[in-house]
Amino acid sequence: MSGGFLFYLIKVKKQPFFLIATKDRGWLRPKPLHTYHLIVFTYMFFEGLHLIFLVNELYPNMIAAEVGNIMADSISAASAAFYPVSIVYSTPNIQPDKQHENSYFRNFNYVGPNARLVDIVGIILFFVPLFTLLPFASLAGYYAEMNDIKMENVFYTAHYFAWVAWEIIYITVLSFYWYRLTFIIKDHIKVLLLENDNNNQVKKFKRGTRNLTIPVLAIVFGLLLQAIIYVVMSLTHRSNTVYYFGWNLFYYWIGYVTFPLLGFGIECCLLYYTIMNLKKQETTGSVGFSSPSSSQGQLNTITTVNMESQKDSKTLCCLPIKNFGITTNKPTITVIHCSSETITIVENNNEQSNTLN
Repeated sequence: MSGGFLFYLIKVKKQPFFLIATKDRGWLRPKPLHTYHLIVFTYMFFEGLHLIFLVNELYPNMIAAEVGNIMADSISAASAAFYPVSIVYSTPNIQPDKQHENSYFRNFNYVGPNARLVDIVGIILFFVPLFTLLPFASLAGYYAEMNDIKMENVFYTAHYFAWVAWEIIYITVLSFYWYRLTFIIKDHIKVLLLENDNNNQVKKFKRGTRNLTIPVLAIVFGLLLQAIIYVVMSLTHRSNTVYYFGWNLFYYWIGYVTFPLLGFGIECCLLYYTIMNLKKQETTGSVGFSSPSSSQGQLNTITTVNMESQKDSKTLCCLPIKNFGITTNKPTITVIHCSSETITIVENNNEQSNTLN
């Protein structure tokens, strides 16, 4: 399902995996929703591959078995490193406005991120699970193969403690950036309501916040549960649990049932909201999408808005157009069609882009 979502977003909706390049963004700039689907896809794929190898006894030795057992966690953790980075680069660069005295912006002066520092943090979070979990698992398998139970338990415990430490750091970073982004979005919604802005714009921001919050809560809940289980596993001598059916059944349900069901449940929620949004677009007769420019990497957003006064209004078919060469720092609105039935506008964003759809 996650692979299907990625295909739908990239190929059908024409939403690239990476955000538009700007001066405030570095090399690592994936979109939050795309990144979440990538995390679920990598975890499910390697977990399913591991189960196939276990059932068919395809592992040649203990080293391969230990590495295969931790492969799903390692690869999905490396993919998850891009999620906080995507949230940072999705946070709009909004400054306080004296016009809105009731806005919380006066207490929060957001400064654009240091792109180089953000990229370095993302790269570190990417390589840490690969360079710690896999070597520890390999050494645990090696000493198990040599029948050195004492050293095997040392690296077994070190492997799970390293994983729990990474989870705690990751949850802290992810929660901080998620809170900052939702704080800015909610306050921006208040500004739009004060300005009596179009209700569709408010709904779009609320939908974007929901699409971001649901995956974040799923990741945080899953990692917290996994951290608790791994602490118990690391502090419990392996020989005391491996021969007990109750412990094995408990670990099986947590690792191979609970976590996959959690990811599948979130994907189902996102699928439900996607279908509902498509139905709303069909009933309202409005089309909105964005396509990357072919020349300067800018974003042309084409929107068709129906006139509310016309009951039998029709919707024009809007296609991506080429960049007009506009290089202003602020979004520019250009009306390319206006009639008694519809208004078609083009929004050219040089620095900002819609990243929460």
